[in-house]
Amino acid sequence: MREAIGGTWIFQIVVFFILLFTGFMCLTINQSKAFGVKSAMLNAIERYNGIDLDDIDSEDPALIEIVQALSDRSYRTTGTCPDVFRDPISGDVFSYVGFNRDGHLDSNNPAFCIAKVETNHYQPQEVNELPSMAYYRVVVFYQLDLPVFHDVFNFRLNGDTKLLSVSR
Repeated sequence: MREAIGGTWIFQIVVFFILLFTGFMCLTINQSKAFGVKSAMLNAIERYNGIDLDDIDSEDPALIEIVQALSDRSYRTTGTCPDVFRDPISGDVFSYVGFNRDGHLDSNNPAFCIAKVETNHYQPQEVNELPSMAYYRVVVFYQLDLPVFHDVFNFRLNGDTKLLSVSR
C-alpha cells in the first residue's frame, strides 16, 4: 500500500512539471510572436511617417501593412488598452486608440492600441522654426495560455517609434 501512495505522489509531481514546462513554452512562444508584431507595427508607422489617428481611414497604407503583419504572424491575442499615456518629460496626457485585427476601431476588445505623442510643447510658442514632431506608442498583448486552463494571465508589450516630423 505504501508503494501505491508513493507512486501517486510521483505521478502528480510529474504532471505538475509537465504543466509548468508547457506553460513556459506557451508564454515564450506568445511573447516572441508579440515582439514580432510590435516590431512590424513600428516599422510600418515609421515607413509611412505616422498614422492620422484623428481621421482613421481604412485605406491608410501604414494601417494596411499592420493588418497584413497581424495576419501573416497569426496574431489573435486581444486585451484592454491603457486609459491614457502620460508623457514622462512634459506630463501631458495622450489617449490610446484601439484597433481590432481588421484595422477597424474597437475600444472594447482591441488587438493593438496606438497613441500619438506630440512634442510641440517642448518649444516656446513664439518660436516656430522647429518642425512639428511626434512619436507613436504602440501596445500589443500576449498571454499565458495553458492548454487546459486557457487564458491565465494577459500581458502588455509597449513600443515607441522614433521622432517623426508631422504636418501642421
